[in-house]
Amino acid sequence: MDIGRPQPNDEPKQSAELYPAEFAVSKVEASRLLKNSGLPWLLIVLVLVLLALSVNIFRQPVASDTSGTISSSVGPTPAVQPRVYTVSYRNGVFSPTNLRIHAGDTVRFKNESIFPIRIVGDDLVGFDSIGDVPQGSFFAFTFAARGIFSYHNEKSLDESATIIVR
Repeated sequence: MDIGRPQPNDEPKQSAELYPAEFAVSKVEASRLLKNSGLPWLLIVLVLVLLALSVNIFRQPVASDTSGTISSSVGPTPAVQPRVYTVSYRNGVFSPTNLRIHAGDTVRFKNESIFPIRIVGDDLVGFDSIGDVPQGSFFAFTFAARGIFSYHNEKSLDESATIIVR
C-alpha cells in the first residue's frame, strides 16, 4: 500500500471536513477585504512620496552654467559679494566665539550687556574699537586680509573670541 497516493476506494474528503466553516468564511472575507481595500496602492503612493522627499533633501546643487561651452566655465570665479556679520556680547561672552568669514566682509560687534566694553584685536593692527562701546551700540570692522584674528574685551582679558578670514 502506497501511503502518498490516493487509493481508488478512498472517497475525496470535503473541504468542510478539513476546515471548520467559520475559518473558511473568515479566510475568504479577509482576502476579499485586502483586495478591495486599496492598501497596496496606498503603500505604493507612500513609497513614492518618501522617495521624492529623499531626493529633494539629499540632492546636490546644480551648477548654474547653462551656456554649454567649456571656455565660460573655465574663467575666473566671480567675486563674492561682501557680507555683514554680527557678533553679540552678552554676560561676558562673545557669540559666536569662532566666526568664519571671507576677506572683505564686515563684522559688527554689538554690546548687549549692561556695561560698556572695549574690543581690542590681539593679532591685527587697527582692529580696535578705540573707545567704549555702550549698551545697545555696536562697533564695525571690515577684514581685508586673510588669517586668524583673535580679539578680547579690554576690561576682561579672559573674554575673547576669534575671527577666521578665508
